[in-house]
Amino acid sequence: MNFRIFIGEAQTAIDEKGRTAFPRDFRRQLSDGERENLVVTKGPEGSLRLFVFSEFEKFMAELDSMRDRRLAELVRGNLSMQLVNLDGQSRILLPKKLLQIAGLENEILWIPARGKTLALWKPETFNAKIRQNTIDADAMFDSVFYGSGLTEGSNGNA
Repeated sequence: MNFRIFIGEAQTAIDEKGRTAFPRDFRRQLSDGERENLVVTKGPEGSLRLFVFSEFEKFMAELDSMRDRRLAELVRGNLSMQLVNLDGQSRILLPKKLLQIAGLENEILWIPARGKTLALWKPETFNAKIRQNTIDADAMFDSVFYGSGLTEGSNGNA
């Protein structure tokens, strides 16, 4: 099966050298060509982003097409992008600089992002910033998920 997006969620440990297992469920969603070159960058809100190379090329093309050239150069200059590969044990080595940027020390939470991209989070940071279990956060989720016709049709009815 040729996946265009990642599906699932995983949590893995980081060893003292900055290596972490690429989660098995996500590995199964990679084509043979996608295993060779992955790109890890600084992501939004204290996360990292891991792109399959073709998705990274799309991202960079979008940056190049931005009208605000100064903003595009600012983003490009702050990505701290690095090419990474799966080793023989299906691990990737994350650069120390990127680990520090995201505050990653012991564990990584892997969350699908846009397209064939994964967001890598410190679990506590993700839970505090994104997975807010509050009445307001739940209402916002319901409004987007159910109220915009994403799952229930254009009027929100089942």
